[in-house]
Amino acid sequence: MAESYKKLIVQRLEEVKQKNKHIAAIYNNYSKLGEALERKHKYGTTHTGGYSKENEELQRVKDEMAELYRSKCQNDQRLINANHAITEYERKTSELMAEKRKLEATSSQLSGRYARIEVELHKIRIDNEQLNDERIATNTTVTMLTKQIQEMENDRIHFLNKIRELNETRIDLLNAEVAQEEQRRHSRVQEMITNVVQDVTEKDFKLEAMLKRMPETNASGDLLLGDSLPSRAEFNFECDEGEVNDVHWLDGETFATGGSDRKIKIWKTDGHGGQTRIDSLAGSNAALTRIDYDRDRKFLIASSNDKNVRIWNLDTSRLMSTLSGHADQVTCIKFYQSHSAVSGSADRVIKIWDLQNQRCSRSLFPASKILDVATNMGGSPSLFASGHFDKKLRFYDGRSTDPVKTVEMGGRITSLDVTMSGCELLISTRDDTITMIDLRTFQTVHCYSAENYRTSSDLSRVVLSSGNEYVAAGSSNGSIFIWNKESTKLEKRLSSSSDNAIFSLSWNPTGYGLLSSSKQKVVTLWK
Repeated sequence: MAESYKKLIVQRLEEVKQKNKHIAAIYNNYSKLGEALERKHKYGTTHTGGYSKENEELQRVKDEMAELYRSKCQNDQRLINANHAITEYERKTSELMAEKRKLEATSSQLSGRYARIEVELHKIRIDNEQLNDERIATNTTVTMLTKQIQEMENDRIHFLNKIRELNETRIDLLNAEVAQEEQRRHSRVQEMITNVVQDVTEKDFKLEAMLKRMPETNASGDLLLGDSLPSRAEFNFECDEGEVNDVHWLDGETFATGGSDRKIKIWKTDGHGGQTRIDSLAGSNAALTRIDYDRDRKFLIASSNDKNVRIWNLDTSRLMSTLSGHADQVTCIKFYQSHSAVSGSADRVIKIWDLQNQRCSRSLFPASKILDVATNMGGSPSLFASGHFDKKLRFYDGRSTDPVKTVEMGGRITSLDVTMSGCELLISTRDDTITMIDLRTFQTVHCYSAENYRTSSDLSRVVLSSGNEYVAAGSSNGSIFIWNKESTKLEKRLSSSSDNAIFSLSWNPTGYGLLSSSKQKVVTLWK
């Protein structure tokens, strides 16, 4: 486009030049005519008429010259304007050329970048193909490993089934051993009673008749003298540094206490309204919640808020083992069969512990906080019960993971106790009632309640008397209520000197004497 403008301008300049040539010729002629006139004036002339004509001719030439000058000025102005236009076009042409060079440089850069991107894209395609090959290989490997895992899982299930069968066989053997041991112990007791009866003289017919009428032994093998209804406080004392969560008779004269001071303390009554601490068992890192005792082996077991269960040997006062595995505070513990124990926890897990190997042999998951457990049920040695926060009473066979029976109660279940025969279960709930159910039919046979009786806590304990004649429970107002087991009549209400809630009760194995523990570290013996 710039070249066409240049050609146009040069063409017009040539046309102006051609016109100026004609003007220049006229100008030259005028100059010559002027010079001729000057020479005439200088040398004179004789003809006047001729002079006038020359003057007229001269005037005409001057007019033509003036007209030519005007044309020349106009042409000169056009030339100047054309030069300015040329300069402006050259400037714009330079700018356009610079912009063109810049665009060419940008185009070159873009071409280089495009080439690099093409190279990278090609490389990415190659890498993608390699990754796809690797993915196919990985999928093949995963498929193969999945098959191997499935085979291993099948083998594991097979081995677990074998282990379960072996455990069931072992449990059956343990149950048989327990049954034999119970039979041997019962035979020994019968033999002792027979020997005693044979030594009775003819003058002691009254005593012999009484021995025949009363129950032979309780579950612990203690000779029962008949359940005595307590009416007064024999003694009371402060035994711990805080709350006393549980009390438990070990024999007719010795009892244990446990609470927030993290120690099991062993006490002995002197028979004259006093008591003496004879031992202290340490090892727990938090408050103790429940105590149980195995008289044959002199083992004491306790649950604790530090998520553990501990076993002490009372002959040596040594801590034998600490059983760990719960994820929250352990709320209850009971000996189970001959070499096991059952614990319940706030982590909603029940654990069966193998005490010989000091490990958990089975975990059960009822999905609710466990507040108490009960063992030694007459129907089956492997049967035990658990009371829960969700108001349900669950019965388990230690050989399976699912409950064999579930009973809905009217409130949270705080305590469980089994009768001496093992055929009935006493249940305390937070709706301020106590229920007795028949374990053969799982039907309610008795209900116990009273005015002003209030269940003291989620872990408050109710008990049966040693001869199973009475039911005793502590209230939140510091009173103890005692009902007749068969008639459900309220036989006695014992009032303490304070209104602190009663947490735990334990009836003396001889049937004479009831221990209670309260929230403010006070233990009382009622007789």
